[in-house]
Amino acid sequence: MNTYLLLLLELLISVAASPLVLRILANPLIRTLGRICPDEESAGFWLSYTQVMLVIAPLILVLLMDIFSRYGTPQDSLRLALLATLSGLLAGLHLIGSRLGRFVTLPERKDAGQ
Repeated sequence: MNTYLLLLLELLISVAASPLVLRILANPLIRTLGRICPDEESAGFWLSYTQVMLVIAPLILVLLMDIFSRYGTPQDSLRLALLATLSGLLAGLHLIGSRLGRFVTLPERKDAGQ
């Protein structure tokens, strides 16, 4: 398989996966950012930042994995691209979740003092 075509296919895997995750997260993320950000402009910035990070992180990992899979079969390259895409999404979601998790407050338990 042509090297450039394979790289394009690997990048398409990454670019196709990110919007799926972003679509699932869009409404809850908008509501959460609306609650924790001081104004609408801040919430809009953090929403855009999150969207960009969830596209860039998988792309970077796919490009890095392509370096290591050059001498493998096309199937192995595509498998590594999928693995890199999912790993990038997982890393991006973990980073965002850890940041947003700081603002989540748990209700106090009534029996905590007893």
